Amino acid sequence: MSYSVSLLICLLLPALSVLAGALVVRFWQPTSVTLAAVQHFTAGLVLSAVAVELMGDLVSTPHFVAVVTGFVVGVLFMLAIGKITQRAESSQGQVGGSSGLIFAVGVDLFVDGLLVGTALTLGAKRGVLIALALTIEAFFLALSTCSTLRTRRAGRREMLLVPFLLAVLVVTGVLTARFFSVQLDGALLVGTLSFATAALLYLVVEELLVEAHQGEDRGITPAFFFAGFLLLYVLQHWLGD
Repeated sequence: MSYSVSLLICLLLPALSVLAGALVVRFWQPTSVTLAAVQHFTAGLVLSAVAVELMGDLVSTPHFVAVVTGFVVGVLFMLAIGKITQRAESSQGQVGGSSGLIFAVGVDLFVDGLLVGTALTLGAKRGVLIALALTIEAFFLALSTCSTLRTRRAGRREMLLVPFLLAVLVVTGVLTARFFSVQLDGALLVGTLSFATAALLYLVVEELLVEAHQGEDRGITPAFFFAGFLLLYVLQHWLGD
């Protein structure tokens, strides 16, 4: 797979999944069991991407300090983002505007784009695999957001504009990370990789799995976590080096 094709996939796939989620919500409302299964599946995909594509380089690199520093900064960054988005969401009640919700989702998707762009800098295949892992999350995040906006009786203009802005934020995140990361080398590049690893682990542990267990759950839904983990490994093997 050429680099230009990989870049196109990383730019379009998450963005189109956001628009698709906004469109699908008009015809389908997923049940809590379905959401739990998808969140488990996505968590498995993301964790597999970390284990298969990222951890190997962190273990073998001689830049130990860069790995530790990047990981700590990544954790602190995601904790700060979590606090900001939580306050933004809580500042808006069910009655009135939805700017807090939109801000929170926008930040989440922008960070997803940063992670995809960072992974792309480390290799075309890595970028594609991370993009695949985050595409499903972006789809259901957009679906859930637009569903909430409909519940809050958002206007037609808002229902059309919000998904477009969210898709733009994903693309902006990819391009921003790509622009800055391509100029890095050595310890700085390893530190960036460690940062992305911490951010992805936060996404799995503090967002996807937490949300997956908040609603109705059934005994089979955790199996989707392992299905997602195995699927990304198979894709990694299929795509080759």
